[in-house]
Amino acid sequence: VMMLEAQLLGIEDLSDSYMASVEFSGMIREDASSGPAPFREVWNMTKAKAGASGWLVAGVQALQ
Repeated sequence: VMMLEAQLLGIEDLSDSYMASVEFSGMIREDASSGPAPFREVWNMTKAKAGASGWLVAGVQALQ
């Protein structure tokens, strides 16, 4: 990852968990012989209200 930006799109308070959507964008280089390429994705994540677990990725959507 050459450059990374993140923006919280929204967070939803569900009955027993939270769901957040975060847009990640920037420049990534897949291997040393290629140049950087732009990427843009939305990650949907969930976190249980009870317990000490962290955020879990529920889905990733590529926008480019």
